[in-house]
Amino acid sequence: MKFIDYNKLKEFYTIKETCDLFEMPKDELKEKCAKYNILPTWNEIGESGFVKYDIRRLHNKLYYEDRGHQEERDPWKD
Repeated sequence: MKFIDYNKLKEFYTIKETCDLFEMPKDELKEKCAKYNILPTWNEIGESGFVKYDIRRLHNKLYYEDRGHQEERDPWKD
């Protein structure tokens, strides 16, 4: 997963823009979103996509998945 500067993200990304941002096909994006329970929403003009917060969450999940850290950290283990 490539580096994304969170400070430069737009407030909303359509599904196509999200595919372009993450460099992945739509069906793979759909699968990853389902895996991490990050669902698209609609903006004020009726486009479906993701708000900045969800883009950041999904990017973080995919980044750690790529690095081999698929297990969630458990704050209660310490």
